[in-house]
Amino acid sequence: MRLTGEQLDWLVERVPDAPVSPKGRRSAIDKRLALRGIFWILGNGAKWKDLPRRFGSKSVVHRWFTLWVREGVFENIMRDAGELVEERNGYRPYE
Repeated sequence: MRLTGEQLDWLVERVPDAPVSPKGRRSAIDKRLALRGIFWILGNGAKWKDLPRRFGSKSVVHRWFTLWVREGVFENIMRDAGELVEERNGYRPYE
């Protein structure tokens, strides 16, 4: 399953921006690309070393994944998704 642009936009809104470094800069991260890579890994049951290059650096995507897990980002996404399902009166994949 591929994420639609609308689904990816919804996810990106819920992922925090990179923290500002002591020098006042943010780490470069394409959240859309990182999320696509993370979902590729999860969807394929693959190892990080097998992440295709089109998703960017394996180590960078993995680092963001572990940070977002540690910060509870995916738990928050699941909570928000559950609330969205409730607002729409249940799961309806073909509306």
